[in-house]
Amino acid sequence: AELQMHDVKNVVVHNLSPGMVTTDLLMSGANTKQAKFFINVLAEPPEVVAQYLVPKVRSIAGSGSTKPTYVRFLTGLKAYSQIFSVDSNIVIPSTTGEDPLLHLQPS
Repeated sequence: AELQMHDVKNVVVHNLSPGMVTTDLLMSGANTKQAKFFINVLAEPPEVVAQYLVPKVRSIAGSGSTKPTYVRFLTGLKAYSQIFSVDSNIVIPSTTGEDPLLHLQPS
C-alpha cells in the first residue's frame, strides 16, 4: 500500500540463501558430536560466503531485471556431496573446552 501511494512500481524481492556460515552463534550450538560433524562439513567462514554472494547480488541489481532471483551458496547437491565425501580422519577443534578434539572415525 505504501509503495502504491508513492507510485513506486519497480520493487523486486530476491531470495538470498547463504547456507551455514561459521559464526559465534552457530558455534555455540556445537555441543554434540553430530552438531560438530555437520558444522565442520557444511559451514563456511563469512568471507568465503560473501566472496561468492556479493558479486551475484551486485550483478542482479546492475542488470535491471524485474524477475525475482534465488541466489544459493549451499545447494542441496553441494551439501550432499560434502557430507558423503568426508575424510574419515577429520579433526574438529573444540570451542567449549570440554573435550580438546573430536576425531571422526568411520562406522
